[in-house]
Amino acid sequence: MSGFFTSSDKIKVGQTSVAVPSENGLDYKAGGRIDLFIPPTSKFIDLSQTKLQFSVSLTGVGTSASANLMRLQLDATTGAHSLIRSVRVFSGRKTALLEEIEGYDVLTALRFDYETNENFKNKRALTCGSTSYDPACRGTDGTNKTLQANVVSNPYFEKFGSQAAPNPVETLYDDEPFDEVKCELQLNTGLFRNEAVFPALLTDGIFLEILLQDKNRVFRSLDSTNINRSCRLNPQFHSFNGSDNGSRTNGSIKAGDKPTTFFFTRENNQTSVQTCPFLIGERINLATLTDSTGAVTKQMLGVDPVIITRIEQIAGGTGTQFGTSKTKITTTEALVSAAAGQGINSGASSTSWFYSVPLGESTDITTAAADYTISNVEMIVAQIQVPDGYEQSMIGMMKEGGTINYDYRSFTNYRYSQLSGDNYANIRLPLIESRATSILCIPTDAANYSIGEILSSSGTYRYNVPDTIAERSFAVNSCRPAITGIADQLQSYQLIYDGKLNPSRRVDTSKISARNSISQQWLIEAEKALAMADIEPLSFLQFQENFFIGRALSLGKNAVYDARGKDFNLQLDYSVGGQTKDKLWQNFVAHIRRLEIKNGGVSVMV
Repeated sequence: MSGFFTSSDKIKVGQTSVAVPSENGLDYKAGGRIDLFIPPTSKFIDLSQTKLQFSVSLTGVGTSASANLMRLQLDATTGAHSLIRSVRVFSGRKTALLEEIEGYDVLTALRFDYETNENFKNKRALTCGSTSYDPACRGTDGTNKTLQANVVSNPYFEKFGSQAAPNPVETLYDDEPFDEVKCELQLNTGLFRNEAVFPALLTDGIFLEILLQDKNRVFRSLDSTNINRSCRLNPQFHSFNGSDNGSRTNGSIKAGDKPTTFFFTRENNQTSVQTCPFLIGERINLATLTDSTGAVTKQMLGVDPVIITRIEQIAGGTGTQFGTSKTKITTTEALVSAAAGQGINSGASSTSWFYSVPLGESTDITTAAADYTISNVEMIVAQIQVPDGYEQSMIGMMKEGGTINYDYRSFTNYRYSQLSGDNYANIRLPLIESRATSILCIPTDAANYSIGEILSSSGTYRYNVPDTIAERSFAVNSCRPAITGIADQLQSYQLIYDGKLNPSRRVDTSKISARNSISQQWLIEAEKALAMADIEPLSFLQFQENFFIGRALSLGKNAVYDARGKDFNLQLDYSVGGQTKDKLWQNFVAHIRRLEIKNGGVSVMV
C-alpha cells in the first residue's frame, strides 16, 4: 500500500482560441454559400469547443411610409441554426468528404425540441439567436407558455427603453426596426459534437461548406399578433373610447362606424407601451370568437386592414372615465363591415382580439421584401497544445506505417416524397451504414408557402385542436412548416428490415393524429431512437408540433447494427381520415463513421 496515493505523471496540455474568417466574401444573403478553412497549422483541434460566429440582420421589412412594418424574428427554438440548409465537412481542400448533413435545420429542430429544458433554452437564447420566455409578455387568458411572444427582451427588436419612454410614441422606429444579432453556434454535426481531439495536422486541415436557407422559410411573427396561433394571447379589444364608466357597450363599435381610435384591455399584461406587440405603421384587423360555436370571424373592421399611426398609454384615475390605465392606438380610418352585426364589444357572447396582417397575405401586397444578411463570419477554433516531442513522435509512427482511426457519430439523410393521396405508403430506404445506431423519420410539410403565409400560419398544418370551447384556446397552426414533422392522420406504422417486422406489432399513432392524446408505444420507440441517435430525450412537450417516427437499431452504449445489404421498408397507414398535406420525408440514419489516416492519405468508412 506504500504507493497507493502516489500520483502518476500527467501530460500537461493547454488550449488557445484562434479566429479563422470565411474565405468567399464578407456578407452573405439567403441561398448563399459560406466557405471556411481551418488550416493544418492548427495541428490539434477540440471540435466540440470550436464555434461558428457571425452577425445576422433582418432587412427589407418596409418603412412606416409604406405601411409594411411588423415584428419579425428567426425561429424561436432554433434561432440562427434555421438559416443553415446543409453542412459539408471535408479534409484538406475538399480532399475527402468526412460528413454531409442535408436538412441541417430539420435535424437541429428535432434535437432542440426534444433535448431541451429551461437551462438549454436560456443558453441557446444567449448564443444561438433564439428567444426566451419573458414574464412581462405573459398571457393571462389561459394560453400556453411560448418563446415566440417576447417583445421586451427580444434581441431582434429595437427597445422602447425604460417605462419613462416618450408618450405618446409616434416616431419610435426607423425604416428598419431591427437590431443586428451576434450569434455563436456549435454546429450540430458529428465531428463538431465529438469531444476527441481532431488531428488537423494529418488531414491537411478541415474545409467547411455551409449552404444557407431560402428566405421564405426562416422568418417568424409573434404568437401574440397571429390569429392562427394563440389568438387569446393577442391584445384584446376594450372599446373605441376607453371608458370604464357605465356599461362597456358604450364603447362598442357598430356596423358602418368609422373609428380611428381603439383601446386594449389589460389582459395579457397589456399595461404599458413597452409590452405592446404592434408597431407604428403595422397593418392590423380584428377577429372575434363566438363561444357558442367556436367560430372565428376575421376582418371585423372591413376587408382592408387599418394602419397604426400612434401608440400611447392613457393613465387612469378616480373621477375620470378611464378607471384603469390602458393602451390606446390611433389608426387610419376603419369601415366596420356588415359582418359585425350588432357591434364589436367585449360582452359575454363575443370577445375580439387584434391581429397583424402580414406582408404578402392580402391582395394589395403580393410580394414580401423581407430578407436577411449574414456578416462577420468566422470560426473560433479551439487549438490544443501538446507536449514537446508528441507531434514528432506521431509523425514518426505514421512514417513507419502506422494508422490512426478516428471514430465519430454522424447522420445520413435519405429523402422520400409522398403525395397526400397515398393512403398506404411503403418507403424503401437503401441504407449503406455498417455501424448504424438509430433511424429518425420526419414527415415534413412539402407545400411551397410564401413568407406571408408562414408569418400568418395561414393554411399550414393544424397540430392542436381543443376538445371544447371551454378550454379557452383556439386550434393552433404550425409556424414552422418544412422543418418540423406532422402526423397528419397517420394511424400506424411498421418497419421491415432483415426479413423481420420491427417491432413485431404495428405501432399505433391514431391518438396523436386525433390531436387529443399520445400513443404509449410510439413514445417508447421514440425515446429509444433519440437516445441511440445521441439526442438526450429530456422533453416530449413538442410531440404534436414536431412529430417523428423513431426506431433504435441497436441498444447499448457501444452497440451498432450493420445495415448493409438489408432491405429497409417503412410501412405507413393513412387509411382513416385522409391526409391534408404532401410530405417530404427526412429520414436521418444515425451511425458511427471512422476516419482512417495512413501515411499519404485519408479515407472514411461509413
